Formats: sequence, structure tokens, C-alpha cells
Amino acid sequence: MSIKINQVKKYIGERLLIDIPDLTLGDGERIGIVGKNGSGKTTLLKMIEGKVKVDEGSINCSGEVTVIDQFLKEDSQKSGGEQTKEKIRESLAHYSDILLADEPTNHLDSEGRAYLIRELGHFKGLVLTVSHDRDFLNQVSDSILEIDNGSVRLYPGNYDNYLSQKEVEEKEYAKKYDNYVQEKNRLEGSIQELHDKSSGIKKAPKRMGNSEARLHKRGKGQTAKKALSKQALAIETRLDKLERIEKPRKEKQLVIPFAEGQVIHKKQVIEATTFNLSVGNKKLLLDSQFQIPTGKKTALIGSNGVGKTTLLKAILNKEAQLTVSEKAKFAYFSQSFNQLDESSTVLKNVQETSIYEPQAARDLLAHLLFRGEAVKKEVNVLSGGERTKVAIAKMILSESNVLILDEPTNHLDIESLNVLEESLKSYQGTIIFVSHDSYFVKAVADNVLEIKDRKIVKTFEKARPLKREKKKEDKMILEMRKTSLLSQLSLPGDETKKQALEKELEEVLIRLKN
Repeated sequence: MSIKINQVKKYIGERLLIDIPDLTLGDGERIGIVGKNGSGKTTLLKMIEGKVKVDEGSINCSGEVTVIDQFLKEDSQKSGGEQTKEKIRESLAHYSDILLADEPTNHLDSEGRAYLIRELGHFKGLVLTVSHDRDFLNQVSDSILEIDNGSVRLYPGNYDNYLSQKEVEEKEYAKKYDNYVQEKNRLEGSIQELHDKSSGIKKAPKRMGNSEARLHKRGKGQTAKKALSKQALAIETRLDKLERIEKPRKEKQLVIPFAEGQVIHKKQVIEATTFNLSVGNKKLLLDSQFQIPTGKKTALIGSNGVGKTTLLKAILNKEAQLTVSEKAKFAYFSQSFNQLDESSTVLKNVQETSIYEPQAARDLLAHLLFRGEAVKKEVNVLSGGERTKVAIAKMILSESNVLILDEPTNHLDIESLNVLEESLKSYQGTIIFVSHDSYFVKAVADNVLEIKDRKIVKTFEKARPLKREKKKEDKMILEMRKTSLLSQLSLPGDETKKQALEKELEEVLIRLKN
């Protein structure tokens, strides 16, 4: 049982979406498909299924094809997770040779993911899976197929193996670029040296007669000059033929400002000793105890229906059972995106509530892949994943110091997940988030709280840095804040605001001396 792809091209308008010269996938292989949103992952599955026609070439499948797609029924009484589990059961209930799965982990909790991984392990045929769930790809893939700007490439191993190979490729490319620059500089230096030598050969004096000038031109100096010009021309030809290597893109280090006024000096921003939580007659938490440490990233995990979102809303409403720091200012992210102005641009949305200089919004948005003209796009034309990044950027640069995020990873491709992780890790305030993406949780969380059996249990806590390391980190943060304040004071602006900035700068300088 196999899939044979030969000279396949697929266009969207004039853009070449997918270009596969030759690819054969055999029986029993487990292929994870990755690429940016819009790169053609779902289109590739649909071409294999036969629902989308190729523009050139051919795709031949030997065997019966079964599909797990990502579309849910809006009028169904069942949850997204329940519908997805039902699709998995239906797809694997009858024997088939090839299984195509498009984002099968969407809407699944940890138990649902475990069920899917187990069922895929029993399947004997060829499996192709499109997924943004990196931990899932690690567990179910023995090869990763990458779609990047139309080209398709197969990497052996799981997702982590793929990352390692990409890292090696990047290092090799950087070395190739360095060699190119070195050779280019050498050739240009040789050309300049020959031109300098050539210009150093004396010309015929202006007062010399015609016959004397002709003799001068036939002399050794002019012969040498011609020879030098010929050598320079030969090297210029080599320079023109030298393969041009583009400079590798180096990401600017992300520094997210955090005002002194946002700092919470209390050790725990939220505490509860005997917390009870219910929805209607359903009891979700009974006499539960938990703490949310200030300045840390706390993940809240658990099966569907245990009360994660309900708990986030209870925290947001500062319910009486909770002890919440008076200085806590909450910002809440949900999939409704109601904090965004649809008719305004990406940049204006973020700058509108930012308490920092305008460049801070541009820097953060650039890190989140909104570069150049992309910041001028109106929100109403953005995808769900792009809206997620704008909404979170808006929260990060606001006056809030506690971010509450409910499933922030939905709709994001892997590249967007990576940059969001870096942004959240760089944020100096407190974050409480719910996510089913275990890879994201491992990357971001300092602490993990699990709701289980109507209790909240701490399942993970990162080791604290040594005291001198913490002191070094604090000093670095203060230095960055000093730089930011000096930058703001150098700009024209309101005198009252400048006085407040000068006062904060004075406090920062005192703390740096201590």
C-alpha cells in the first residue's frame, strides 16, 4: 500500500502552492506534515484523497483511503472533543490502507489525545497527519514532511529529530554565507588592488608631442596597464558568476518593557485555602487549596469539563473566596477577540492601550511575525491565529500585570507557536493559562496546576535559580528599564508625563546602585 506522487504542481491563482517532483510513501509509514498556515498542508491531503485536483502531474494511491478531517457540526449537541472522538472511531472502525488525519487533536483533552495515539498505534497502514501539536507529532511520527514556500521535503525521525536537522542546516547555511562573504571580499579586494596598480602607471605628459606620445603608449608601462586591466576583468567575471547567498535572518533579542508601577511585591498574587466552585448543580471544586505565585507562568490543566475555564473566570471576577493582591490588574484572553477593534489596524489596536513608547509595539509585533506593511492590515482581514497574536500583544503592553489566557494556542501554526512562547516567556508579569498543548505548557510554564477529583494539585514547579543568578537577572531587567526610560525622555512629550518618567528613572538608578 503506497502513495506515489509524480511531478505534481498546485497553484492558487498565479502562486505555486505545492511543487513535488517525486515522492513515494510506503505501507506502515507514519508521516507528520508541518508548515505555516496557508502553506498547503490541508490541500495536499485533499489532493491525495481526490477531492482537490492537481494542476500538473499525478497522485496514485494503492489502497483504500480513510479521512479524519477538522470540520465539526455547529448544530451538534456534542462538544468538539466528543465529535472528534466519534470521527476517530468511525474512521478506524473499518479496515483501510491509508489514513489521512487533519488536525485530529483539535478539541481533544489529554485523555482524548491518549486515546487517539493508542488507536493510531493499532492502525497497520500508512498514516499522514497534519498537526500543530508538536508533542503529538513526536509520539506518532517516524518522518516529518515539511511544506515551505511550495517546496516539499521529507525528514527522517519525529518532530524533535526534524528540529535538530533544521538546526544543523541553519548552521551549515550560516557557514556557507560566511564563506561567500569571505570570497566576495577577497575578489573585490583583488580587483581594487589591480585598479590601484593600473592607475599608478604614469600617463603620457601633457606637453609631449604626438610622436613621443605614441612611443609612450607602446612602452612597457602601457603594456603592463593592459595586462592589469585584463586580470581585473577576469576576476570581475568570476565575481559576477559567484553564487549569491542571502544573509541568514537573525532574530532581534526580544525585550518586553515592564513599568515599576506594574510590579507586585506580594509573593503570591492569588491564594485560596478552602475554595469551592460550582456550575448549576455540578460541583467542580470542593475545599480546594492553591496559590498563584507572582511573576510566574502557571498552567492550568485537566480533562474537558473539570472547570478550568470556570476557574479562570472566578479569578477574573476576584471572587470572595480568593485572596487577590490589591495591585493585580487582570487582562483576559478568550477566543471571542472582543478586545480588538475590527475596523482598526494591527498596530493601532496594540498602541491604543500600550503604556510604552510606540516602538515597543512595533518590536513586539515584528517578533510575532507582523513585519513591514503587515502592521497596517485591518483586524477584520486577519485569520484566527493572527488575531490571537494581536490580542495577546495588546495585553502584554497594556497596564495589566496578570494575563489570563484561555487556550491561546488554538489556530496557531508551529512558527507562530514558537514566537508566542518566546513572547510569553519574556513577559515579566504573571500569567495564568489553560492549554491542552503539552509542548507549549512545557515550554512556557513555571508551575503546573491540575484539576482532578474536584481538587487542584501542583504537578510541576521549575527549580528556582540560585540567589546570585536571580540578582543578575534583576539587574539586567533594571538596566533594560533604564534604557527604555532614557529613550522615552529623549522624545518630545507632555511635561507631567516626563516628570513621572524622571521619578521612575531616579528609583531605577537607586536600585541599580544597591
